[in-house]
Amino acid sequence: MLNYYAWGVMADLEGKTVHIGGEEVQHMLLSRYLAKAGYQVISLVGDFGQRPLEHIEGVGVRKTFSLAAGLPGLRFFTPRVTSTWKALKAANADVYYASCAGAMVGIMAEFCRQHGRRFVFRVASDADCAPDTLMLNNARDRMLYHYGLRRAHCILVQTEHQANLLSRHYGLRSSVAGMFADLPDTVAGLDERGTDLLWLANMRSMKRPECFLEVVRQAPRLRCVMAGGPHPDELALYQRVKAGSTALPNLRFHGQVKFGITRALFSDARIFINTSLFEGFPNTYLQAWANGVPVIATFDPDGMIAARGLGLAVSDAAAAAAGARALLADPTAWAACSARCRAFALTRLAPEHVSAPYLAAMVPS
Repeated sequence: MLNYYAWGVMADLEGKTVHIGGEEVQHMLLSRYLAKAGYQVISLVGDFGQRPLEHIEGVGVRKTFSLAAGLPGLRFFTPRVTSTWKALKAANADVYYASCAGAMVGIMAEFCRQHGRRFVFRVASDADCAPDTLMLNNARDRMLYHYGLRRAHCILVQTEHQANLLSRHYGLRSSVAGMFADLPDTVAGLDERGTDLLWLANMRSMKRPECFLEVVRQAPRLRCVMAGGPHPDELALYQRVKAGSTALPNLRFHGQVKFGITRALFSDARIFINTSLFEGFPNTYLQAWANGVPVIATFDPDGMIAARGLGLAVSDAAAAAAGARALLADPTAWAACSARCRAFALTRLAPEHVSAPYLAAMVPS
C-alpha cells in the first residue's frame, strides 16, 4: 500500500512537515483492518526522519524518499522513482494498492506488470475521473497517471458518480467501495455538546475555507471551531484564513491537529460544515455521522445527504448559516437528524460491510 503522507496519521504526528488528509486516514484505517484480519501489510510512506522500517499496530511501515532529497530537475528520477521502486520490491507483496491520482500510480502499475503482481487503484476524488479535472501540474505526471489507471487490475471508486465519470471519459469499469471510519460506542445529545459548527479539512482552495469564515460571520451567536493544516502547495491560503479567523470572536481556530484529536472535535460538535467545490467522499462526513453529527454541505456525493436526511445540501455560505441556525433552533429536528446519521453509520460503516469490496478486489475468487 502506497501513500507518501500516511506516516503522519499512522504515527499520530503533527507539525509543519506532516500533511494529513482524508486519504491518509483511509490508508491507515484500511491497512490496520487488513492487518487485524490476518493479512501481512506493508505501508510505503515518505521519509520524515523515521527508521527505515517501523511496525505500528500490526502494519509494517517502510519509508521511501524525502521530498527535499535530490537535485532539482533530477529528483523525480533519483531518489523518488528509484527509492519507490526499491521499496516496492522490498515489500514483495502479492497485491499492490494505491489511491489518489499521481505519477506513482504509473510507477506502481509498471512494477506490477514487470513482476506479475496484482495492482488495485482507488479513486480519491471526482477530479481523478476525467482528464480535464486532474489536479496534476505537469504532462509527465498526467501521462504516468493515465498509464497506471488503464493498467490497474481493479479500480475502486467512492460513488456511482465517479464510476460514471470513469466510464464516460476513459471507458473503464469500476466498483464502488465505501470508506472506513471509527464508530464510537455512544454519542452525546445536543445539550452535552459545546461546539455549534465545526469545519475540519486541509486548507486547499477546492475546500474553500474562507467560505466557512463567511458562515461564521453570518452566525455570530453560534460557537464555531475550525481545524486543519496547510497544504504544501497553498501555504498562503492557510495564513490568510488564520489571519481572518482572528477577527471573529465566535470562532476558535485550531490549525493542524492530530487525527486522535479530531475524534474529540466531532464528538463535541452539533453540526459539521463542508464548503468544498468538489471532493471524493469526504472522510469527515463519515466521522460526523458516526458521532451523530448532521452535515451541512455544498458538496453532496450521489445526493446522499439530501436523499437520506443526513443534514442539508446547500449552495452557499448564506444558506449554510441559515440552515444551521434553523436546525439548532429546533432540538427535536436536530435529534431526529442526529439519530438518522448515527443509524446510517452503524449500518453502512460497519467494518465487515466496508471491507467487502476491498477484499474482493485484492483477493479475487
